[in-house]
Amino acid sequence: MYKEKHPLKSICLLRLSSLGDVTHMIPIINTIKNVNHKTNITWIINKTEYELVKNIENISFVVIDKKKLYKSLKQLYELRRSMTFDVLLHMQVSFRSNVFSMIVKSNRKIGYNKYLSKNLHSLLNYEEIDCKTPMHVLDTFFCFLKKVSINDKNLDWSMNIIKGDLQKKLVSSKYIVINPFTSSRKFNYREWDLEQYKDVSEFLYNTYQIRTIVVGGSSKYEINSSKTFNGIHYIDNFVAKTNLEELYVILENCHIYIGPDSGTLHIASMLNKPVIGLYATSNPKRTGPYQNMQYTINKYPDALRIFENKNEEDVKWGYRVRNKQAMSLIKVEDVKTMIKKVMS
Repeated sequence: MYKEKHPLKSICLLRLSSLGDVTHMIPIINTIKNVNHKTNITWIINKTEYELVKNIENISFVVIDKKKLYKSLKQLYELRRSMTFDVLLHMQVSFRSNVFSMIVKSNRKIGYNKYLSKNLHSLLNYEEIDCKTPMHVLDTFFCFLKKVSINDKNLDWSMNIIKGDLQKKLVSSKYIVINPFTSSRKFNYREWDLEQYKDVSEFLYNTYQIRTIVVGGSSKYEINSSKTFNGIHYIDNFVAKTNLEELYVILENCHIYIGPDSGTLHIASMLNKPVIGLYATSNPKRTGPYQNMQYTINKYPDALRIFENKNEEDVKWGYRVRNKQAMSLIKVEDVKTMIKKVMS
């Protein structure tokens, strides 16, 4: 374990979202605590993602609403007046986080380097992380800790969750979970055809007597789209019916998780569940299920070649294939093969 003569008394973590990246922050926090439990940790986080991690002990949160900029700025100026941190870890690349980082008062500010950043991020930090080689998002987070002489890598996702009574309501038989939906960002073509999920669910039930639970958010698109699963006796539609803590419990008790890159996928990976990740438009080596890559279906190299006439070596790390047809490269038989691998 790392020890230093003058350990950091205070660290501010600036990572607002998204849900998947917030799950990656949990090992970072646990590593800091393991190195020096006396370090005061403050995390600036968006209110939606906060609901997942709010019960983490011995940490202070500044919970902001990304949709209410004036209120958020007011909160951060109050933080500035009350606290000067030893170091700010600016762990998000966005215009909004850039503005927030300028307000936070700290002796050191550490951010991404030019290789990994955009939106003028690298111009706003006093120091940059040293990692430049292609790596998973979680590994880049650990590069921030190296910059403050914390060289441990504690892959510990443990945290407190208040589970309530949902566990009693879950079906007693085995079930898998799918979340067919991803973020609503423009040209975000990560979703697999819903009819193919139905084919997979039928295969699971007929072959292994395993039911399917469908989860998702509360947007009109997700609610309306999920109606295609209604009336199928081996599928339970939980879309828009769970909060993050309830989603955690559902995933904690599932047999397999299947879906594209999303926050739900990363929670399932955090829980060390067998995750069959569906990837074609983004590189799973960067954003895949960190603990369960062996079951990932990776069509990203094929999508680059077919739709962009490029190889992985030709594109910047983090490059996305913006083509609606890319996810169609993943076939039902590919998923069935992975299911058989999990079940063997």
